[in-house]
Amino acid sequence: MLRISLTGPESTGKTTLAAQLAAHYGTSFAPEFAREYLADSGPHYTLEDLEEIARGQLQAEATAEAHAHRLVFSDTDLLVIKIWAEHSFGICPEWILRRIDQQQYDLVLLMGVDLPWQPDPLREHPHLRQQFYDLYLRELRERMSNFAEISGDAARRFAQARFLVDELLGSAAPSTLLKEPSMPNTSAQYTLESPSCRATFAAHGAELTSLVTVADNLEYVWPGDPAVWARHAPVLFPLVGRLPDDLYHYQGRDYKLPQHGFARDQEFTVLRHDATELAFRLQHDETTQTIFPFAFELTITYTLRDTQLTVRWDVRNPAADQPLLFSIGGHPAVRCPLLPGEVFEDYYFEFDHPVTLERHLLQGGLLTGATAPVLNEEQELPLSYDLFADDALVFKHYDFTSLTLRSRKSAHFVRFRFDGFPYLGLWTKGPGAGFVCVEPWHGIASPTGEPGELRDKEGILTLQPGEVFSAAFSIEVG
Repeated sequence: MLRISLTGPESTGKTTLAAQLAAHYGTSFAPEFAREYLADSGPHYTLEDLEEIARGQLQAEATAEAHAHRLVFSDTDLLVIKIWAEHSFGICPEWILRRIDQQQYDLVLLMGVDLPWQPDPLREHPHLRQQFYDLYLRELRERMSNFAEISGDAARRFAQARFLVDELLGSAAPSTLLKEPSMPNTSAQYTLESPSCRATFAAHGAELTSLVTVADNLEYVWPGDPAVWARHAPVLFPLVGRLPDDLYHYQGRDYKLPQHGFARDQEFTVLRHDATELAFRLQHDETTQTIFPFAFELTITYTLRDTQLTVRWDVRNPAADQPLLFSIGGHPAVRCPLLPGEVFEDYYFEFDHPVTLERHLLQGGLLTGATAPVLNEEQELPLSYDLFADDALVFKHYDFTSLTLRSRKSAHFVRFRFDGFPYLGLWTKGPGAGFVCVEPWHGIASPTGEPGELRDKEGILTLQPGEVFSAAFSIEVG
């Protein structure tokens, strides 16, 4: 499903164009929920009202997607709520900011202010449209690359938008036209290639198993030595970390769920596969529901561009009347050292700016509640096996968005970008292990103590029926 949002200031033709595009492509669009919500009260609202509008907009998008074909359009998005809230109240609720970071649109159309203002009882700022447009433009430039400015009269806007959407469809074809996913194959391996890199994946666990630079045939992914650690880059779902006694409570029953969930040991189907993009899917079945009593649909999409691999997760709740409670995380392992003649201690992590960090300590895979300092306004973290003597380094609500593994003896690097993830783990198996993991998480291990209610677990995400959660991170090598 390709998601396209129309955003921008008031009275710029978003609704008209969204309806035109949906009709042209034979699909659905999410209307602007604010108009329905404010129909009776007019432009009189509180910050709490804007939060309700944001929730309603998310539900409208989920409903539209459930009835869409290949494409779904959204008339406005949460970026509108953010700019609206900050202008009216000087603040935007934190959960809205997180959802904006989590939402992934394949294309955003920013509507220009060169259309005449159309008076409307719900519109407030006819003289501030250019000021608001500049805010939208700045936000989009910071948040994503795949957006376009739409201007001109209605006919020109429709033509511009069709051209951009057709380009988007063309870049996805023919793989998005597959009507049925392929059957799973436990031995299946799939490859993506760019002029600079080759990536290989297994249907088992939808796992990245290899990432090689073509020029020097250098492998960056840990090969999964069973004598040390048999995995490469498992996907953690529907749980990140460990539960006390591996147990949780839900609706009066106890369930047993292993550390990091079960997706990493499941066979995924292939939705689409072309030279640069590969999408896997896993859905609930009778077996998963014995330990995880929820309906779910997990889609994992890998995209290779030059030397950068992007990993995107889309989790959908297909249930009619039950929420979906889950966590999700990455666990990619990078070879360290990368070259002969190097050792683990030659490597260090470089942050995108000087940081002050404290780690949250683990005991038996569970959080103890204690912390320990790691860095104080420093930009580099030297690696040593002693650093991981007390298990993984776990960080919460940090302020950096990229992390680069570098060597003091060569120019090779691996850069991770993970904007919007509230938790991060760094880990290696122990002395002599030739890898290090960088793990962006939406979820975290439980604290020590007795098993508890799943809904109360830190980091648990909740999706209402029809809602979709999306998140992405990237790995760049060179």
